[in-house]
Order: sequence, then C-alpha cells, then structure tokens
Amino acid sequence: MRRAWSAGLGLFLASFLFAANPRECVDLSARQDNDVSSPSGIRVLINGYNHCSEDIDGGGTHFRVNVIGASGTAIARQSGRFGGTIRPGGRVETLVFVVCDPERVRSITAEAQ
Repeated sequence: MRRAWSAGLGLFLASFLFAANPRECVDLSARQDNDVSSPSGIRVLINGYNHCSEDIDGGGTHFRVNVIGASGTAIARQSGRFGGTIRPGGRVETLVFVVCDPERVRSITAEAQ
C-alpha cells in the first residue's frame, strides 16, 4: 500500500514538470484596435492560439507588446496576460492600452514572456 501511494505521489509531482509550457504552446499576434483613438496611446488587441494538446492556464500566459516606430526600434512596451483556461486548439484575446505617440507607430508585435 505504501509503495503504491509513493508511486502515485511521484506521478502527480512529475506531471507538474511535464505540464505544457505557455511560452511554447501559445502563438501570439497583435494588432491595433482602431475602434478607440487617444492622443496618449493606442489600444492593442492580443490574440493567442493554443496549438498544444493540453489546457493552458491563461493567467500564466504572460506577454509583452512592443510598439515599433519608424526607426525599427520599440518606442513603447506594455506587459499583460490572458485569463481563464485556453483549451487545446482554442483561441483567446485581450486588450491592452500602450502609452505612446500614436503618430509614431509603424508596427506592433507581441512576444511570450
């Protein structure tokens, strides 16, 4: 009985080591949300797609939005994360506001953190 309990505990703990990593499982994309305009920044829609076969904790899926200017360098950054659970093959989206000069924005990227 004790051996079976120890083996079960070992498998349970090992499952945390092999759990799906949000950085490897969630593909990110970002685009400016033109429904809102502000002289102090832009609102960005972040989309995530879980391409793994396991549920992903959205709260553990951290990302950074980079707003790129004409020189090709980041003029502003904003971090965020999703909420809830992202099912296998599921999509999730959230909005973030990035403080920057909207006139200087050339492109937007999102990267896993």
